[in-house]
Amino acid sequence: MKTLKTGLALICAVIFCLACKKDRRPVEVDITTGIHVKDGKFLADKCGNKVILRGVNMGNIYAVNFGLKEIEEIEKTGANSVRIVLEKNYKDWSNGGAVSPLTAAKIEPIINACLNKGMIPVLELHDYTGSANVTADLPKAVQWWTSNDIKSMLQRHQKSIILNIANEPDAGGTPDATYAAANKDAVASLRNAGYSCPIMIDAPYWCKDPAFFSYKAKELMEADPLHNLIFSVHAYWPTNGPFDNYSDAKITGNFNALKNLNLPIVLGELAHADIQNGLAYNINYRLLMKLCQENEFGYLAWWWGFNNNPGANNQLSMTNTGLYSGLANAGKVIAVDDVNSIKNTSKRVCP
Repeated sequence: MKTLKTGLALICAVIFCLACKKDRRPVEVDITTGIHVKDGKFLADKCGNKVILRGVNMGNIYAVNFGLKEIEEIEKTGANSVRIVLEKNYKDWSNGGAVSPLTAAKIEPIINACLNKGMIPVLELHDYTGSANVTADLPKAVQWWTSNDIKSMLQRHQKSIILNIANEPDAGGTPDATYAAANKDAVASLRNAGYSCPIMIDAPYWCKDPAFFSYKAKELMEADPLHNLIFSVHAYWPTNGPFDNYSDAKITGNFNALKNLNLPIVLGELAHADIQNGLAYNINYRLLMKLCQENEFGYLAWWWGFNNNPGANNQLSMTNTGLYSGLANAGKVIAVDDVNSIKNTSKRVCP
């Protein structure tokens, strides 16, 4: 009888452990000691001050020395954040463009450079842009974020960073419920792996569809045990485009709907034009900046530009030299000249 009881006890213990493993929860952490979403409503720094992201996107994977020079130049705008473009494998322009795996050792100096300049690194994985199968591809992104090399380094900095799971991981056509479920699973996996930093989720349809957040953002926030999510829209909303037309009234309506959610919203990419097949379709970017300021939404301009790899520049480069002194046209307006520019509206986080 004693043996039977012992055996039953062991079986129960195994079943209990398996249930615990299946339903793991992240260790409880105090997210308020770093950059965090306060009360599920807005981004805040460790001092509790509201943080409204004002910065640029930087294509570090296309830059010589991974963009260290460009980070120095971006700081001159007063930006409080930089969205850093990453890929699992990239062309190492410091080594003649040889394709190389992206390692933690390559990323960490950029994180440190941003932090030393008072700018929040927003790290995004670009491999799954325009995915046709978000259910299959988001787990692949999570697998990279949770690989030992990347995870051990990023978690040393996670009081100071934002993790953008994947850039534009949907080309359109994914049902809202499917897209939401894929992102819930991704967030759960990242939390279970020990990430407590704010996680940024891109909207579907190349991140251009803000309506998804009206239906699903609160559900996503509630599903995150830390309630530490940021919701990103890429505002490629041209006044007269090949796929969609956005009047000022339509843009304002989008902002009103997002504002009513009372959640942390950022335009993860803001540009002066939508480029389709080499043609530029103008966007009322000044209105976007104005509405971001009025509604306390963040914005990150696409994109800075390149110093030692000028061939990577294109129509949306804010500076074709990668230098602050090279800012021109819309790039200069967004960074400096407009009343709602980065320089005129950015506030740094408390040290």
